[in-house]
Amino acid sequence: MQNNPGGTGDNGERSPIIAILRRLLLHVAPLDDLAVTATVRRNWLLDVTAGVCTGVYQGCIWTFAMQLARGRLHATTYELGFAAASQAIGYLFVILWAHQMEGRAKLPFITLTWLLTRGAFMLTPLVVRGAYAREAFLFLICYTPIVFAISNPAYTAVMQQVYPVEVRGRLMSVVRIGVSAATLSTASVMGFLQQQYHVDYRLIFCIGGLFGAFTALAFSRLRLPHTEREPKPPLNHFLRDAVEILRTNTAYRRFCIGVFLAGVGNLCANTYYPLYQVDRFHIMPEQIASIVTASALAALFGYPFWGWFTDRFGPITTTFCAVGLNSIVPLCYAFGPTIHWLMFAGFISGAAQSGVDLGYLNSNLLFAERDRASLFQAIHSTLFGVRGTLAPPMAILFLHLLHFHWQEGFCIFFTVIVLGTFVQSMAAPAHRDAQRKKLSTS
Repeated sequence: MQNNPGGTGDNGERSPIIAILRRLLLHVAPLDDLAVTATVRRNWLLDVTAGVCTGVYQGCIWTFAMQLARGRLHATTYELGFAAASQAIGYLFVILWAHQMEGRAKLPFITLTWLLTRGAFMLTPLVVRGAYAREAFLFLICYTPIVFAISNPAYTAVMQQVYPVEVRGRLMSVVRIGVSAATLSTASVMGFLQQQYHVDYRLIFCIGGLFGAFTALAFSRLRLPHTEREPKPPLNHFLRDAVEILRTNTAYRRFCIGVFLAGVGNLCANTYYPLYQVDRFHIMPEQIASIVTASALAALFGYPFWGWFTDRFGPITTTFCAVGLNSIVPLCYAFGPTIHWLMFAGFISGAAQSGVDLGYLNSNLLFAERDRASLFQAIHSTLFGVRGTLAPPMAILFLHLLHFHWQEGFCIFFTVIVLGTFVQSMAAPAHRDAQRKKLSTS
């Protein structure tokens, strides 16, 4: 009998293993769906490529950045508090950038921003050295997220153009799987190289920066539908529209308030995590990599589930469930006596954050009126900027007021997350009511 390289039997039917794998792939990434055209498929493959490069970038850099600042470069709690706040400071101005993007092509805002921020880490070996190594390192990890925020509203608008709504959750989940898989493998390898072979972290950051630049190159090749350039509205009208959305859209207002409260609790807890890891457990690079590996593994399996869950039950429910799951993480830090609990917390965090990632983005697309996705994302991101700027310094202040009693701080933040989750849960019925009224009047 002649071997069949295509994996089929004599009757031309696919083998059971191939059939099962194909069914699994089509469940996660429904490429045979009528909504998935050749252009959608091409854009998706480029998005996956950019996602894998993003994972390598994150695994090289953000896996170790805060712990290196504290443990290797001896950054103070206040310096780390500012570094944590810098993750959100740029989002304070997102609504201004969204205004600049109105009526313009969004893709250049993304590619140029990614190149100037992620690619900047290629300079790490040149600038992080000598007497001012700590200051240069802190500048890099603060500058990057502040400027990177420029791309946020543009990215949301591009995702709305790239993927049909029927399959958006599942196709985007595969991209996130690529990010998680690449982060997992890269973090494990780089943690091992740092601890066992004493590879200079600056070289590792340079490699991460190179892959960060590749993300911009891959994304720049997306094919988007042509849109006519329209005059952008005056800034005061744009800001008035943003305020009007929060005033009149009850469901979106509740969603934003709930997400804001839960986000404050989560960001405060996130400020504690690297400090607690270094000060309490004197964590090593391989242990950091193990926590990240646990988180990435959970996200690897979480994205397909949350992608299906989003398409089946909607992004608002996804956000509610994912944020509720994430509230377990500060409890693990509060009551976990060994570092193994931190690895379990990393696993829960990865599972939750994969849902939050898909839930937030798709919720904004759900609430957004036609061609207003960038404005809705700008509102969401600006609120993130406010809470992300205030929460880390507030967390450091709490830490000193509590005399470094970590457990009490983690319990306070858990309570805030649960409160925010409860408020956010009220957005779903309000959205259903609004949809029913819209249908009854149309």
